[in-house]
Amino acid sequence: MNKLQINTPQNVKFEYDLASLGARIIAFGIDYFIILCYAILLYFLLNTTGLWEQSDTWLTMGIYMLGLLPAFFYPFLMETFFSGQTIGKMILKIRVVKIDGTRATVYQYFIRWVCSIVDIFLCAGALGISSIVITRNAQRIGDMAADTAIISTKQNTAIQQTLFAEITQQYVVTFPEVIRLSDKDANSIKDIYKKGYERKDYNIILALSNKLVDLLNVKPQMRPEEFIDIVIKDYYYTFRDK
Repeated sequence: MNKLQINTPQNVKFEYDLASLGARIIAFGIDYFIILCYAILLYFLLNTTGLWEQSDTWLTMGIYMLGLLPAFFYPFLMETFFSGQTIGKMILKIRVVKIDGTRATVYQYFIRWVCSIVDIFLCAGALGISSIVITRNAQRIGDMAADTAIISTKQNTAIQQTLFAEITQQYVVTFPEVIRLSDKDANSIKDIYKKGYERKDYNIILALSNKLVDLLNVKPQMRPEEFIDIVIKDYYYTFRDK
């Protein structure tokens, strides 16, 4: 799977798994199946009111098209209010983000939505699919125009392997001061670190590192993320048999 690589100003590298083409197509299919179901349901609901029996065809169609407006704006509204996800994207666990991994803006969601007319609907998706396949960050025309990408939100096993790797008998504790921590502290540290890494928010990691420096009264000569990782491992090694 392709990666979206990001370097923070502190020279810390984060990686996102880019959403696969198959996942994007399935998510698109789910979303437009929902839109189709809505259009059919709206038709039958209006039919029960006797609207279609009116002699003024233009008025009838106007009311129906007005009712279809939520479906027309569905992708844009869903991504705006649900942090880059539609129902299809939620099911497939993918999300629209800025190219730097942070949350996209309303303007960027709007640009993606407008450009879908060109790279999805006017050419039956051929242009969008071709663009996704050949571009480095798997971007369709709308993504390139909006400076966005679609990532997978499935849990990154690499992070889990880093945090929860089995500690061997030869492991040497770097910070014996971890004895001051409780199980609750250790779990909180692990959860906050994981959250910061998943969000690609280095400020969370830096704040956590500073807090641990004060709490343990140590002066680590290493990067904050390395320090936190070692503290977690030191703690679990120290209390592994207790």
